[in-house]
Amino acid sequence: MNLPNLLTLLRIFLTPVILIALIYQGSVWALGLYALAILTDLLDGFFARRLGQITLLGAYLDPLADKLLVSVVYVALGISGHLPPWLAVLVVSRDLLLGIGAAVLYFSGLGREVVPSHWGKLSTFLQMITAGGVLLAPVAGGAWTGVLPGLFILTGGITGLSGFHYVWLGTRALPPGIASGPRP
Repeated sequence: MNLPNLLTLLRIFLTPVILIALIYQGSVWALGLYALAILTDLLDGFFARRLGQITLLGAYLDPLADKLLVSVVYVALGISGHLPPWLAVLVVSRDLLLGIGAAVLYFSGLGREVVPSHWGKLSTFLQMITAGGVLLAPVAGGAWTGVLPGLFILTGGITGLSGFHYVWLGTRALPPGIASGPRP
């Protein structure tokens, strides 16, 4: 197990601890643990490239760790009322839809390597920043909370756009006639 994969695993293991901190209203703890999880995301990619330790395991685990972290935090913040529920539903639904689509393509023998798009990367970045902003608001005070509504709309818009973009890319990757041809 190399350093980048260990950092990714640390992010996965931090996710339930962050959830526990959110459930028990540990704002400062949740913020600190979330910041540590985001730091592992930045460092795993840096070290993988810098040390030449890009692995197949890391290629699967890193986006999975990101989706797990973001989904858990968004659901918890949406349920607690700190984040608009529509945004939590949008973020989680997009990831579920894309996961189901990838699984259908894979198990039907049409699976291709999924390469993150620029819209997908921007979406994930904004989702992480937005969650961090929500976690920071109780600690930073009122000035920061004025920025959040605009950030919610921007994150929701880019998340929706990236979802449509991935669906469009996925349908373009299908062989001709597969979506409109007769059923087997």
